[in-house]
Amino acid sequence: MSAFKQYQSFISPEAAQPLIELLFKHEVLFETGFDKPVYDAKMAFNETENRFVVRLKPADFEAARELEDQASEELTANADPSHYLFGFADDELFEVILKRDEWNSYDVALAGRILRQRGRDVTPDTVRLLRQYRAVELTKPEASQKVSIIAGYLLACLGGIIGIIIGLNLLYAKKKLLDGTQGPAYSAADRAHGFRIILLGFVMALLLLVARIKLNI
Repeated sequence: MSAFKQYQSFISPEAAQPLIELLFKHEVLFETGFDKPVYDAKMAFNETENRFVVRLKPADFEAARELEDQASEELTANADPSHYLFGFADDELFEVILKRDEWNSYDVALAGRILRQRGRDVTPDTVRLLRQYRAVELTKPEASQKVSIIAGYLLACLGGIIGIIIGLNLLYAKKKLLDGTQGPAYSAADRAHGFRIILLGFVMALLLLVARIKLNI
C-alpha cells in the first residue's frame, strides 16, 4: 500500500505545474496521477470527472503548505488591486484562511496580506489556531441526513434501486481530511440507517421478484 496521500487535485496537469516545480525544487517526494474526487453526498447522483492529483507523504503536508505559503507571499506583494479578494469583508477573508483546503495558496496568502493591511491580527499563531480548528471541524460528521433517511426507507420498501443507492451513500460516503486521509462523511447513527436501508431494499426486491415469479406460474 502506498504511503502517499492526496495533497491537492487539479483540473489538468498544466494547472498543477507550479506546485510540482516547487516540490521538485525543494526535493519533496511526490506522486502524480489521475483520480476521481472523493465520493460524497453531493456527488451521489452526479457523474464525477477525473482530476489530476498530487500525492505526498502525510509527514510532508505541513512542509509543502509552508513552501506554498512562502512562494505565494512573495507574489502577493504586487497583487492587482482589482483582485476579487479586495472586495471581501474581514470575516470572509478569515474564512478563506480557515478553509484553506478549499482555496489555492495564492488566495490564502493574499487574504492574510489584506487583513494585515487593514490592521487585523494575522500572526503565525493565529493561522495555526485556525488550521487546528479546521482540522477538528473536518473530522465531525455532516448534519443528520433526515430527508435522505426517510426517502431511503420509503424507496427501499418499494424495492427500488434508488433506495439502495441512498443507503450505500449513507454507509460509505467519505470526506477528505487535512492530512490526506479519508473519514466517514456521516455519523455512526446515519451509517447504521444506511445499512438497514440497503438490507431492506434487497429483501423487498427479492420478495417482489418471488411474487412476480409466482404470478407468472
